Amino acid sequence: MHKKILKINENVKSLCDEGLLAQTDYLVAEERQNTILILRHLREIEIRRLFIDLGFSSMYEYCIKHIKYSEGQTQRRLSSARLFTELPEIENKIQVGDLNITSLSKIQSFLKVEESAENELSREEKLDLICHLENKSTREIEKDLVRFSNKPALMAEKFKVATSMPVLGEELVSFAKFEALLNDTQSKLLTEFKNLFAHELSDFSDGAILNFLLEKIVNQKKKKLGLSEKKEATTINAPLPSAPKVKQQRAHIPIVTQRKVWARANSCCEHKDIKSHTRCNSKHALEIDHVLSPKSKNNFS
Repeated sequence: MHKKILKINENVKSLCDEGLLAQTDYLVAEERQNTILILRHLREIEIRRLFIDLGFSSMYEYCIKHIKYSEGQTQRRLSSARLFTELPEIENKIQVGDLNITSLSKIQSFLKVEESAENELSREEKLDLICHLENKSTREIEKDLVRFSNKPALMAEKFKVATSMPVLGEELVSFAKFEALLNDTQSKLLTEFKNLFAHELSDFSDGAILNFLLEKIVNQKKKKLGLSEKKEATTINAPLPSAPKVKQQRAHIPIVTQRKVWARANSCCEHKDIKSHTRCNSKHALEIDHVLSPKSKNNFS
C-alpha cells in the first residue's frame, strides 16, 4: 500500500475549500512524520556524542547554536527524544496526533521527578500513564501529573499550576500567580543566598526559598514589635519533656579567627584534590572547618 502523494500548491489563496482542507491535512501528517524522524536523529546524535566533534559542550548547546532552536524548543525535543527512545511504542500516538512534543516533555519531567523521589515507574506503568494522558490538553496533563506525583508541590511549581489540592496539610493555590524575572544582579544575589543558607535549606525550589525568606522577615518583625507568640506555661499535670538529644559540639573557633580564615580563602573552599592538587573553590554550603557535614560534600577548610 503506497502513501498518496499530494501535489502542494503554495498559493493557498487559489485553492478551493476542499483543496485547502485536503492540503492542510497532508501537511500536518507530514509534519508529524518529520517530528518522529527529528526525534530519532537528535537522540542518535546525542548517543554518538557527535556534538563534541562540532565543538559544542552539550547537546543542548548544539541544538541552540547549530540547529537554531529556541531554549524551549530544545528542551521539549530533547526530553521527547529520550522518552521516545525508551518507549518506541508511542510512535504511532505521535503520528496520529494523540501525543505531541509538549505532552512528551511534560511526561518526561514528571518521570525524572519521580525517579529523584525514589519512585521510579516501571515500563508498563509509564505506558499506562501515557495512555491515560493522550488526547488531553497541556493544562489537563499538567494537573494530572501534579495529582499523580509524590512531590506535587515541586511539580506544581515546575508547571506553574494553580491547584487547591491539599498536600501535607497545605493548599497549593498560588504557584501560577507569582513569577519574577531576575536581572544579573538579582540572579547573583540569589545564587549567593543559596550558597550561604545551604545548611538551612532542605529544598531549593522557588516556593521553598520564598517561604524561608518570608518566615524569617515576618518573625523578625513580630519579635521587634513584641508580637511573638508566648509559650504556654507548663502545668503540674503536663507530661515531662523528653531529654534532649546530646549533639556533639565542635570546639569553639574565635570570631576573629573565623574572619581571618574567610578572608584568606576569599570565601571559597580551600580543599585540594589529592591527585590533581586542584583547589575546589566552591562557594556552596561552606563551613569554617573541614568536619564533614551530611548536608554537603563541599566543606570549607
